Amino acid sequence: MQAMTKLGAIGTNANSSTVTRADDELRRQRARLEAEIATRQGIEQRLGQVQAAYARFVPPQLLELLGKESILDVDWGNQAEKKMTILFSDIRGFASMSERMSPQQCFDFINAYLSFMEPVVLAHGGFIDKYIGDSVMALFPARGDDALHAAIAMLAELNQFNAQRALLLTELPSDHPERRAATDVKIGIGMNSGLLMLGVIGGASRMEVTVISDAVNLASRVETLTKTYQTPILITQHTLNSIRNSAAFSIRFIDRVRVRGKHLAQSIYEVFDADPAPLKAAKLASRDTFEDALAHYHFRHMEDALTLFSDCLEHNPGDTPAAVYWQRCRQANRAHTGEAGETDSATHWRPEYLLGLAGLDDMHQAIFGQIVALSEALQQDAANTAEHMVNNLVEWTAEHFESEERLMQAHGYPHSPFAEHRQQHEKFREFLNTLAAEIQSGKTSSLRLAFRCQFLLLDWFISHINITDRHLERYLAGRITPDAQP
Repeated sequence: MQAMTKLGAIGTNANSSTVTRADDELRRQRARLEAEIATRQGIEQRLGQVQAAYARFVPPQLLELLGKESILDVDWGNQAEKKMTILFSDIRGFASMSERMSPQQCFDFINAYLSFMEPVVLAHGGFIDKYIGDSVMALFPARGDDALHAAIAMLAELNQFNAQRALLLTELPSDHPERRAATDVKIGIGMNSGLLMLGVIGGASRMEVTVISDAVNLASRVETLTKTYQTPILITQHTLNSIRNSAAFSIRFIDRVRVRGKHLAQSIYEVFDADPAPLKAAKLASRDTFEDALAHYHFRHMEDALTLFSDCLEHNPGDTPAAVYWQRCRQANRAHTGEAGETDSATHWRPEYLLGLAGLDDMHQAIFGQIVALSEALQQDAANTAEHMVNNLVEWTAEHFESEERLMQAHGYPHSPFAEHRQQHEKFREFLNTLAAEIQSGKTSSLRLAFRCQFLLLDWFISHINITDRHLERYLAGRITPDAQP
């Protein structure tokens, strides 16, 4: 009996030992598994942090436009062509401001300013491509409306930044150099729209995702002109074309500018929605007088232009673009010259407007010639001739646009660019119909109508050829034979 008891105890101890070893092994396996899970979670967390860090240097929107999910998928030579709006902004007088700051104060100031601007860009569908010192270059993949709303909102946010900065400066001693020299920060914003090449450039050890295009150069040039005219927002004809409803904004023609290496002078426009309410109201009230003055100036009638710009300034002394033109007129009169800058280059058809599609090119050249002839008739105050010519122009453009849209549909032009292309045709028709109605009514001066025809209508048409039709031409390349051209 005792032997049996001992054997039972031995068996029980053996079973207990086996269970203990199994439990120990299970605990070890569980510990290893938990350690592995923790390691993997740490790696994933680290990868997430690295990805977030990369996103601060390479905008994820750029990767998306390149069709890439991650920075790891990007390689040298990746590229894509997209139509976008480019926004440049710059702090005025930053160089002199920075001279009064220590390096730390300078970086603190820049980062504080940019922390106000970046969220505005993102909130309106854009993203920051790069910071260039105190300058911001932002891209907007959708329509120009987003960029324009962002620009107006940036100026509103700038007011908040200035208010906060003024409050912080009161904490400095009254004799502090930064407080004594403090003024409100002002910025200039320039915008242009066009086809951009997005891609990866660089060498084997240093690459960058960036955009390359003449459209970028023009946007930068337009931003610098905000200093000349002392107005916060300027846009190009290309951006004006891309705005769905331009009547929703306060916009007026300002000047024409030629980019280095380009023959064509581009029309630029002031957007003054962000002006103080009294200044905005005064500009709206003097819009007709200002346009009459511009017409006389660009057709080199300097004495009349000087009188009209003087009238603008008498009723609105804060109209800085009018003051710039007034000074130009005085200088032209003193020099006995009628020079008006870059105003005559658009009256000549140039080979660079050709698309290589004979049917479209022939119609474009014919419409171009009709617009120039209409402008000349209006300058000569030949009302009957102008009325007949504008009616013919309405018919010709309607026929051409219908032919172009049939061509797009016949070759499967993608829905999004087709819809935008057709909408631009509609906007051109609206502008032309309004011009025709004004010519027929006889209530608007012939010179102002000639100005709209030669410098607004013609610029719009050339802009449409160089961007929108050029995109169509690239799509049709290889899809259409010379015999099948319209």
